[in-house]
Amino acid sequence: MDTFTPPSPSFLGPHHLVHRPGSPEAFLLKATAPVRQNFAFSAQLPEEHPLFGDSESRYHDLLFPVESLRRTMLFAARRYFRVPAGRHPVVASGGAAITGLDAWRRDGVRAGISLELGMTPLDVVGGVPRGLECEAAVSIDGERCGTASARLVFLARGVHHSHRALGRQESEEPMTAQDGGPVSAGMPLPEQVGHRDSRNVLVGLPEYAGADGDGLVFPVHAGAAAALLSEASGAPDEVPPMLFLEVSRQVGLLAAAELRGFVPSYAVLSRWQASFLGFAEPGLPLHCTVREGVRRTDGRVSRDEAGRPVIDLRLSFLQGSRVVARVTAAVLQDC
Repeated sequence: MDTFTPPSPSFLGPHHLVHRPGSPEAFLLKATAPVRQNFAFSAQLPEEHPLFGDSESRYHDLLFPVESLRRTMLFAARRYFRVPAGRHPVVASGGAAITGLDAWRRDGVRAGISLELGMTPLDVVGGVPRGLECEAAVSIDGERCGTASARLVFLARGVHHSHRALGRQESEEPMTAQDGGPVSAGMPLPEQVGHRDSRNVLVGLPEYAGADGDGLVFPVHAGAAAALLSEASGAPDEVPPMLFLEVSRQVGLLAAAELRGFVPSYAVLSRWQASFLGFAEPGLPLHCTVREGVRRTDGRVSRDEAGRPVIDLRLSFLQGSRVVARVTAAVLQDC
């Protein structure tokens, strides 16, 4: 068992990572075949971080375990799977879900979080994977309460640059021939999206859209929190996956209140699954469209196994003439 404390970025704070090889041969890091590797990650959920700690929510956020998983994958890719430093990591898909809500409720005491991770190399060429898939079980204070997953692709620098250049051209095109996109009617209050500081509000108030007016369009504002997420991701010139998750959460709370009358302070993003279709460019307009997912035939709100109201949402992130990400999500009303 390989146990160590890797360098701790301030974004996550101090954390501990344990490698749990499946065979004695896996200890020989330079000689082992690229096979599934298991890890255990542990940390404390943050209190004072400018974004993580700025919360009016009664619940811990999915953002921390998702980012912990991504960073652990990047570390393992270099150390255990021998992915060259010249390869550019790209998140192709990611997801997270709450499976036990009680553990996610804040109680005023700083909680510990742990992830049990299994990483599988993909598309192995010459003993080096071009992709990495990870699934994790999430526990808070020892109680199994969630899941997280991601798939990374490692691109050659030239391939990455060419994709970025092509995508930027499409991102600079207007959303329609007549319009550059919806103009927000204003900004929501911070507490409507679970924050205290207005600088951490990443979306404007929605406009109705669609033939039946049953969809919502939110402008995404790259403010102080977005800059913080980009810097913390290690790629300040890119729009990070964390931003899509945080925007999904904020949009989810607003849409659930608008469409189903949920109370934001008792609502929680309970499921999130994203597929990234291209590179979103910082500094260019980004919009998020939201529609309710499958509805009951009687028009009433759906409920989970415990009888709590839940709304399924379908989100699309658009920049210019293209969709850069698609998301399915669920927002749960804890009542």
